[in-house]
Amino acid sequence: MDRMSHTNNYESRLWRLLEAEKLSDLSQFHQRGFFEEVPLIAREADIDFLPQGKDRARQILVRFALKFLKSVIAYEEHRTGFFAAITVWSLSPDPLVPHLFVWCGASRKLEEKLALVGTLTAFGKQVKKLVSTLGLGERFDVLEDIATMSEATRVFIGPARPLYPGFAVLDQFRRPAPASKRHRLRA
Repeated sequence: MDRMSHTNNYESRLWRLLEAEKLSDLSQFHQRGFFEEVPLIAREADIDFLPQGKDRARQILVRFALKFLKSVIAYEEHRTGFFAAITVWSLSPDPLVPHLFVWCGASRKLEEKLALVGTLTAFGKQVKKLVSTLGLGERFDVLEDIATMSEATRVFIGPARPLYPGFAVLDQFRRPAPASKRHRLRA
């Protein structure tokens, strides 16, 4: 069996996991006022079928998550605002558990809560490198959240360009990295 057939088999099994967790109904992510960050994998045992190599499993999970993200975004266009991205946390680097982060509404309120910067941590740089190897035919930005938790890194992955007029991209939430954080991370 060639690598593409294996990948398709893995993605079919991952889709069945989404169905079991009631995440395959894309309309639920488009209800006005919806805001959630949902893990796409509930239990580590659910992905025992993935290859044992950490890098290959991460690649499969993130590629699948980004394809799912594209489906969620394409499901419905919102003139009043919509933001969706994949997040991964350094708290669970192996297996790397992708989350779907969705905000359905005006992004102005989200701008007050979300502060993203370029990748500064080793974890963020690993995720950025991983995304660059996926070959999905479009560009994704990879930024780190500096507002949520100081003891963990949350990385956002999203389309680099707006897919329609009401869609917010990661760059909209970009902030300058605080000097203290830049210094602490380089030390």
